[in-house]
Amino acid sequence: MEQITNVHDRFFRETFGRRDIAQGFLETYLPEDIRKQTDLRTLRIRKDSFVDKELREHFSDILYTVRFAGAELFLYLLFEHKSYPDMLTAFQLLRYIVKLWELYLKQNKNAQKLPPVLPMLLYHGRTEWNIPGNFRSLVDGGENPALKRYIPEFEYHIFDISHLPDEEIRGRIFSRMVLLTAKYVFRPDLREKLPEILSLFREVADRDTALEMLEILLRYVVRATGSFGEKDVQEILSKTDMGEGIMQTFIDKYIHQGREQGQIQLLMKMMEKRFGTLPQQVKEKIESADSENIEKWSLRLLSAQRPEEVVSLN
Repeated sequence: MEQITNVHDRFFRETFGRRDIAQGFLETYLPEDIRKQTDLRTLRIRKDSFVDKELREHFSDILYTVRFAGAELFLYLLFEHKSYPDMLTAFQLLRYIVKLWELYLKQNKNAQKLPPVLPMLLYHGRTEWNIPGNFRSLVDGGENPALKRYIPEFEYHIFDISHLPDEEIRGRIFSRMVLLTAKYVFRPDLREKLPEILSLFREVADRDTALEMLEILLRYVVRATGSFGEKDVQEILSKTDMGEGIMQTFIDKYIHQGREQGQIQLLMKMMEKRFGTLPQQVKEKIESADSENIEKWSLRLLSAQRPEEVVSLN
């Protein structure tokens, strides 16, 4: 099983790696002149990552392709999860764009031109993003008229969601929920804000997808903050008005897991999706568990790193 060492990276990939969330974000926040010429129905999510391994603690990335004005456009979204702006972000973006083009040329041996790339930055740090969003500003003397034409230049599109008012975080339901959760995850008022964010599930018709997203959001909050335990999650859910259907189904499936075989199998399925094949000892312990333990383990799954941590194997 792949070990994901950074909770923000996992959250970013589990959410923006979904086509519906990516579409909802892009149709709302792409620059208008780009959006008007882009057919988001052609959106494809690429698996390539260009962030160096040593930098993945601070950056995550996803690459999309779309049809733009009849040709292919690459949309490169970089998620910065530092708590402060990085002056060299434009340089990092330039490196990743060059890597992207190198890969493109390897895959298209006869290409005579490079595809356009729109670099975008999603930032949710505590400090407002107040540095220039272009490359030339990084170069000492870069604005000198005699040097300008010799220095590369590009801009990147910035989404500083931490300092964007809630009412300006728009778009499809899941996209809004993801952005709002990322906005508040570093803030002390997350506990008070979370019931309001989760209440947006009232507007979701697809119950299975809603339950999947609810689990992703809660797991991110638990692991990213390190201050939410099982009782905290239960308390937050008790304050959340997400609609009787969604709430009751979540309680039935994720919290009040009885000893019925179907309920136990559901917990098994959730753990296998998260960890891969389970050790036999873990399976046996789940199969013989009472309702109290099933309830405890279902919530512990949000923060556990290994299956043995869920069922407390020594």
